[in-house]
Amino acid sequence: MSDKDFGQYQNVGRRLIRRDAVERLTGHTTYTEDIRLPGMLHGVLVQSPVAAGRIRGIDVDRAAALDGVVKVLTAKDVTDRRYGNYVKDQPIFARDRVRFVGEPVAMVAATSLAVARRAAGMVEIDIEATTPVVDLREALTSAEVLVHDRDTNVIEDVHISRGDVDAVFATAHAVVHTEIESHRAHQAYLEPRAVTAVPAPGGFSLLMSTQQPFGVRAQLAELFDLPTGAIEVRVPAVGGGFGGKLHLLFAPQAAAMTLATSRPVQIVCSRAEDMVTGNPRENSIVRMSSAVDESGRILARRCDVVLDAGAYAMDTPILTSMAAFYATGPYRIDALDVRGRAVYTNTCPTGSFRGPSGPQMVYAAEAQIEDIAQRLGLDPAEVRRRNFIGEGDRGPTGELITLRGTTDECMRVVESRLRQWRQADVPRDDHRRRGYGLACAWWSTLGTPSAATVELHEDGTATLSSGGTEIGTGAISTALPSMVAEELGLRPDRVVLKSGGTRDAPYDSGSRGSRTMFATGNATVLAARAVAEQIRNEASRLLGVDPADLVLREGRVEVEGAPETGMTIADVSASAHMRSGPVVATGRYRAELAPVEGSDLRGARFLRLGEPTFHCHGVEIALDEETGRVDVLNFIAVHDVGRVVNPVGARGQVEGGVVQGIGYALTENLRTNDRGVIVNGNFHDYRLPTIADVPPHIETLFIETNHSHTGPFGAKGLGEPPVILPAAAIGSALRDLLGVQPYHLPLDADRVVLTMAERDARPTPGQPPSTTRPPEPEVER
Repeated sequence: MSDKDFGQYQNVGRRLIRRDAVERLTGHTTYTEDIRLPGMLHGVLVQSPVAAGRIRGIDVDRAAALDGVVKVLTAKDVTDRRYGNYVKDQPIFARDRVRFVGEPVAMVAATSLAVARRAAGMVEIDIEATTPVVDLREALTSAEVLVHDRDTNVIEDVHISRGDVDAVFATAHAVVHTEIESHRAHQAYLEPRAVTAVPAPGGFSLLMSTQQPFGVRAQLAELFDLPTGAIEVRVPAVGGGFGGKLHLLFAPQAAAMTLATSRPVQIVCSRAEDMVTGNPRENSIVRMSSAVDESGRILARRCDVVLDAGAYAMDTPILTSMAAFYATGPYRIDALDVRGRAVYTNTCPTGSFRGPSGPQMVYAAEAQIEDIAQRLGLDPAEVRRRNFIGEGDRGPTGELITLRGTTDECMRVVESRLRQWRQADVPRDDHRRRGYGLACAWWSTLGTPSAATVELHEDGTATLSSGGTEIGTGAISTALPSMVAEELGLRPDRVVLKSGGTRDAPYDSGSRGSRTMFATGNATVLAARAVAEQIRNEASRLLGVDPADLVLREGRVEVEGAPETGMTIADVSASAHMRSGPVVATGRYRAELAPVEGSDLRGARFLRLGEPTFHCHGVEIALDEETGRVDVLNFIAVHDVGRVVNPVGARGQVEGGVVQGIGYALTENLRTNDRGVIVNGNFHDYRLPTIADVPPHIETLFIETNHSHTGPFGAKGLGEPPVILPAAAIGSALRDLLGVQPYHLPLDADRVVLTMAERDARPTPGQPPSTTRPPEPEVER
């Protein structure tokens, strides 16, 4: 899509309140759990109590005999086909073997939830427990304990290579090593996963809390060997997703039961079920080494990333490619040797979480910058500045960067704010020490396929039909209608939105990858512009003027410079309906793929990043050295995401992401014991940040001078970047305060106290504490 004059818009760039705000705030929103259908059954899953074992038998007789129970399903009752986004390795119910605690083994459907739960407890499962492998390092090298019937637990192996890394390392001024170990984090959406399956002629329908209805439909069609059109997915309001609702969730189980009973079936996870069977952000090990010259210029980098996939692949194969791609950070590095691997363990499968692999990769890349600066005696900001990637450079996969790099602009704003905070007075009664830090990053915007339909009615109102799903960002519910209004010269309230399902709208790739504003927005604008062209052509005939001389604004079609010659859009639309047909168009979009050269990619699931965005966050923290508690006092987030379509929504995205990132950095940690049991699967022990844990003001600034060449109105994606930087910025501030870098995440009180103790025990001042780093992983080369 060509760029256009970014003059004064009527709607784009204005502060718009989310259309569904009142409905949500007053409790009138309908979620999947609220749905009740005639004859509906309640489904409850029977789950494995052990992390690994062989199923010797399942006795469902007592459960099936209970009054109110309609059906009990096990693996023998359903197809043996398996499903998965990228690797089809997951059965509907465990068949012969169980691979993680919580894996579905059977399912009960009953006329009430209470009966279903009681019956589920009566299903007798005979499992011969075997030794699980739950440790990532052990799983990486083990040939004895294998999660699947394969000769290795490594499921994905990605290599990126460019240039002669060995030669550069051999002759470089210095080689600096950094190793980061990260933890698991749950998406912690407020609405647990839920699905209702309903019988339909030749197939079934789903009402489901999902971010990706078309992806769900495609996978279920394949799993149950049904025509795609025989399955419909409708999406009621989604109470948060953050990547955790991109998968099938328990749709296969609900669909299998509705096919078996010919009745509606609903599964709603309890919070505990959701926490132990969801797909959290993966734990990982990142080993990074850079060869540098005396000025801090990074000449070459090696990186080995190991991700814990859990028991099934889910998204991890593609996340492995993403992690490898982001191993450079926002820096130009001409020689690369990057390897990414995903590894099976007998733990809950991991998957997408807002900014997949981002927080740990940003943390590793930024800690590496600070390690380089310390090694060379340089200012870390200057090291960053000497290496920032920009227009004309090539990214890690060899893709040409065609936009101006603005990371330095973002960082200069943050540096200025850090200086102000350092100079501010500290209250006399506050004896906590202060630390100041920043982190830089880049991210990309997915340009995956999307379509949208816009219809202009005879009364001058319009309907936008989008397959995109509103997951709380406001991009679908509010920004897209404002784009249609902009193109058609209408008020936003004259545009009705239909979205959230596969029935009433064309295909969309789903709300993920920071793509909805960009890709779904492009499809929407293309459709609206086609409708506008139809209106201009009809008005041209009615007014006897050239279509190029006509403008659409304030509900009218007017001759530019002579508004008295115009007509209402309603009159023009009504005329077009009767003369040539309905005024309607569908836009379809897929981003062009940037040319790549110079890098050798092996095993990658995709070959290039999307439209780049640039970012910097800064933070002031206070540390209580007696307890190890870290408080975030001030935070600034500076983002270049092109044109901001709705400042209210954009600010909300950043503030929410920063809070989520602070939680990831300081308190959230989904812990699994050595038996593969999640030990804090509830919102009491899994510590989410509250309003008391975040700074009262998160300063949010946008660099709006670097518009996308291809995004709608110059916009790029914003959904994911705000969450990927806070941990690295807080780590930088702790380093500023402690004099050493924590190399383990999260940076909770225990970790901070341990880091201080190891620093104090360090034998030689000025050297990095050896014991704050995790042990060297036994990684294959």
